[in-house]
Amino acid sequence: MPASPRTSGNLMPGFEHRVNRRKPDSELLDLRWQKPLGYIRFVLEDAARRVRESRAWFPRRFYRGDCHAHSQHSDGIGTVAEMAAMAKAAGLDFQYITDHWGLTHAAECRKHGLWIGQEPGAHLHHLGILNLKKVFVPSQNLADDCREVTRRGGIPFIPHPAGWWPSRVYEPEALQALTSLPDPFLMEIVNGANNVVSAFDYTDAAAIALWDKLLASGRRVHALGNTDAHSPHGIGTVWSGVFAPRCEEAAILRALAAGRCFVSEAPLLDLAIGKTGMGQRARQRGPLRLLAADARGLLRLRLVADGRILRTWHPNGKPFVRLALPLPKSVRTYVRWEAIAMDGKRGFTNPVYLT
Repeated sequence: MPASPRTSGNLMPGFEHRVNRRKPDSELLDLRWQKPLGYIRFVLEDAARRVRESRAWFPRRFYRGDCHAHSQHSDGIGTVAEMAAMAKAAGLDFQYITDHWGLTHAAECRKHGLWIGQEPGAHLHHLGILNLKKVFVPSQNLADDCREVTRRGGIPFIPHPAGWWPSRVYEPEALQALTSLPDPFLMEIVNGANNVVSAFDYTDAAAIALWDKLLASGRRVHALGNTDAHSPHGIGTVWSGVFAPRCEEAAILRALAAGRCFVSEAPLLDLAIGKTGMGQRARQRGPLRLLAADARGLLRLRLVADGRILRTWHPNGKPFVRLALPLPKSVRTYVRWEAIAMDGKRGFTNPVYLT
């Protein structure tokens, strides 16, 4: 049967009004930007719901936040307002904007309730800086820069210490430079640069191996999880859960600097040796106390010490695990605790250090 002239053989009869007509370029450009943002917002709102549900199992109070992201004031593509909106959708309690090259983002961040940092270039590594109100110009010595930032009242941290996805991998000289930093120092172990929905990739696996190597050598290295988001789509993929008495910047920074936090894509975690919590030195070898929670279910838990896996558990989807066990006499330098949820989302505690 010949096609109807009305449809020219390309469309079912009666559906002519459903055909999308080409929109003006300005409208189409806005649609192409706003539609993906809307889809990501759904993902972030679901992640925030998941954390709220997990909190019902988890006995400790904490605040969630991200210390590393970029806006249009440097090489990001989102406005400060868009970054703030996505941080709110993700349920974050705080969000830093750490733009490169200066502090031109500061006024907008204050307007939208975001906290202000910076990430100047530095020798061999980038340098993240929190709580410094003036622009910092780095030297050619990473350790000296960290000391100077601290002297001025700021908090330095090392972003993406092994590189960032998809292709940036640091040379051995850059990795070696971290051994010269003042003890303790803050370092990202999960960096979500260029990732959406899930942050963990092979560069983070390399960062964690580097972290364990530094810890096993006796260094105190407190871990952070940051998105390094260069667009609003990356906000909320990884965060730090901070054990602080209140969500004020000074209190959060004190807790971060002391290592009182865990790094997570979703699971909630805590670790103590006796009464000694994360980031502290255990003066006595009391019992290990371990907590893990995820409302979507826990797949695998691991206890790591002195650069090796001590023990593994498989909860088979349970939403909450609480363990108490003796600290093995073989452990000499540190112990930490990590989890993978049923959907592959990961979490890591900071270490408890041993004398």
